[in-house]
Amino acid sequence: MTARSKRIRLALGALALLLVPTVLFAVQRHAGPGAGGGMLQRAVERLDLTPDQVAQIKDILRTHQQEVEAEIAVVATARRALFNAIHADAPNATAIRAAATKVGSAEGNLAVTRSVIAQEVRGVLTSEQQAELKTMLADGQAFVQDFFSRIQQRFTDFVG
Repeated sequence: MTARSKRIRLALGALALLLVPTVLFAVQRHAGPGAGGGMLQRAVERLDLTPDQVAQIKDILRTHQQEVEAEIAVVATARRALFNAIHADAPNATAIRAAATKVGSAEGNLAVTRSVIAQEVRGVLTSEQQAELKTMLADGQAFVQDFFSRIQQRFTDFVG
């Protein structure tokens, strides 16, 4: 595996790790207990959260709701601009890099907010639940890594 392909895999993995929880938050907010709600309900069950803990976590999320929704909107807008720059009829490397920089900045802001939320949520959990959460995060990270490995392998297989 080349250094470039490793960098691509790491970048894609980091992007997925950043966006998956964010998307789940947005889906839960807008779709209710259907789409992302099932995954969140499984997390509640796997962590064996009490009703009081669920209420506290919902309060934490509500406290940050406007901030997260605004940051998600900025990320979405920046990603659309990057997509458009990449697929322009006459691509311009400077415009693509500028758009990519805006995506990075927007995702960085969202990552900081997510980190604050995660810290607050961990404060609601018992030490046993925190240990289980670490296991869940490791499982999620392994899933994402495997997902991107499969994508890279399929690309390699296709290209030859």
